[in-house]
Amino acid sequence: MQKLLELVKRSRRVYIIGNGGSYANASHIANDLLECGIKAYTLDASILTAWANDYGYEHIFKRWMECVGEPGDLLIALSGSGKSRNILNAVDTAKDIGMDIWRIYGADVGADMQHAEEMQLQLGHKVMKWLKNAS
Repeated sequence: MQKLLELVKRSRRVYIIGNGGSYANASHIANDLLECGIKAYTLDASILTAWANDYGYEHIFKRWMECVGEPGDLLIALSGSGKSRNILNAVDTAKDIGMDIWRIYGADVGADMQHAEEMQLQLGHKVMKWLKNAS
C-alpha cells in the first residue's frame, strides 16, 4: 500500500477507469482524491458515449489515454472481472505511454464482482485517509 501512496503523491495527474459499479467507484475515488489535493479524473459521460459511438466501446478509455496520458501520470483501472476489453486496452496504452498503473481486478484476488467492487472503495478510502494524515 505504501507504493500506491507514493505513486498517487508523485503523479502529475490520476485517471480512474471502470465499468458499471466500478465506474461509479472510479468517480467516488476521484472525488476523494481531489479532497486530498490530488488531481484525479474520470471520463465525462458525454465524451464516453461519443467515443463509444465513434470508436467502439472497447476503445473509449484507450482513446482517452492517447489524448491526455503522459509519462508520470497514474492510471487506476477498476474491473470486477479483469477481462473488460476497454479496461485492458487502456492499460496497454498507458504502459506504452510510460504511465504508472494501479489496477484492482476481482479476478486477481479470486473475488466475485460484488466483493471486487467493495474492495475498490475500501482501498480508495484507505488511500484517502493516509493522504489526509500525511498532510
